[in-house]
Amino acid sequence: MSHKEKIINVFRKGYEPTGFGPKEKLNSIFNNTFKPLVNKKDLNIFLELCESSEPLLRAWGFLGLSHIIKDKSIYEEEKKLRFQKIIANILTDKSRIEYYGGSSEIQTTLREHHVKRVCEFDPVLTFEPVYRHVQAHTGKTDDVIVDLLENVLSKVSDPRIEPLILNHANNIDKTNFGFKLSIINAFENLSKKDQIKDKKAISDLFRNYLRELNEDTPKIESLEESKKIELSNKKKSLHESLLKVAAVLNLDFEKETLEFLDSLNSPYEELYKIAEQYKDNERFKSILLDKLENSNNPQFIKDILMCIMILHEKTGNWKQLIIENVNKYQIIDNDLIEEMQKFNVFDETMLIKFLNEGEKWQLDFIREFLLNNPEILEMWVEFQNQFIKILTSFQSNDESINNDPNFYEKKELALKLLIDLERKDLVKYCIDNFKNLDDDHLRKLSLFIIIKLGTNEILLELKQYLETNKESAEFFKKFWRSLENRDMQFYY
Repeated sequence: MSHKEKIINVFRKGYEPTGFGPKEKLNSIFNNTFKPLVNKKDLNIFLELCESSEPLLRAWGFLGLSHIIKDKSIYEEEKKLRFQKIIANILTDKSRIEYYGGSSEIQTTLREHHVKRVCEFDPVLTFEPVYRHVQAHTGKTDDVIVDLLENVLSKVSDPRIEPLILNHANNIDKTNFGFKLSIINAFENLSKKDQIKDKKAISDLFRNYLRELNEDTPKIESLEESKKIELSNKKKSLHESLLKVAAVLNLDFEKETLEFLDSLNSPYEELYKIAEQYKDNERFKSILLDKLENSNNPQFIKDILMCIMILHEKTGNWKQLIIENVNKYQIIDNDLIEEMQKFNVFDETMLIKFLNEGEKWQLDFIREFLLNNPEILEMWVEFQNQFIKILTSFQSNDESINNDPNFYEKKELALKLLIDLERKDLVKYCIDNFKNLDDDHLRKLSLFIIIKLGTNEILLELKQYLETNKESAEFFKKFWRSLENRDMQFYY
């Protein structure tokens, strides 16, 4: 028996797509037979398995291709054509396979199991067989077709795609909100690649979806409570996405959008995309400002503030509004902070104020900002001076420090930022922090920075100090042992 035949016989024993299932024998096949072939990038054997008459081998074969082909790296035209034929075959393959997902057994078809992997290939490789499959199944829209429309075809610039999405969009059951959401997402994807042509047909489709959304769902009262909640969430998601994409496509949905905004009282992260289309609409702005005044949900407030920055040319005192609400609701959100910087909402003075006051949320705000803008610590000289002052101050020698209730929180921020930003030029201050601080956690942070980022000169200085201070030497030994018992990178 050849080596290849032995491999094939191993694959016949069962299928495990992750190597983490409850069956050790199947995990062993994944880890000891499948992974070595993947690591060797042995494309030929997986191509052969895909062309087998046995569903189990075809399952392993396509799984292998999905691990190996991560880009457009099939250079030989013959292999490319062979691969595209395999794609076409897998999309029509209704052979059933069984495998474990977690602790439960899953039974499915090969086309349903592998469609996600088809979507992960570069569309340059998969477009033609996928297009032919979806086009041939107009009127037979199922979860595989919808997945291909959303995640493959709509991401390619081709004039055939828009009418194809429309054809399938009109064949979806009115209560299948998941399929409808995928169709809407497909139109949004397509708008990033092509100019939308038939806006009237898409508008009619969207209005029909809205109308069906507002109709009573049959037998909803007979559903379990969890199913009712799930259905409600799907309808909410569809409603939000539909109006967002209508705005992105510049469709005339002003009346519906204003009604939606007027009834909105919970967070909607992508509200700013709608605001971009309605930034000159006074009614839209008025509703937003009313929501800002009457809501007390910090996440919803954040979404509104993102919109106000888009509407800033039409909004008086917009910077003050944003700063007041960030302070009032103690909002720490990376996207909001980035937009605030882009629109010059805050400056060095505001960050120095946050640093001096030192409330936990203010320090977290500073850290979030500096993690994404590390160069600011060099550019803002006065802020850097205040930062270094925190590193070099200790309670015993400064009355103002003694009376600062947030001294330890500020010190922790400064030390953590040295690690986050890998500021080797400031590690020299950590020796004095280790010597003078009375907080074990902060002393350990100081030591960790010295060990991780310190130069030979600083390490020598630490060694000399430990030789003269028995208590600190014992503290260091215990800390060092704790680092040895775990991977150092996971200490912090």
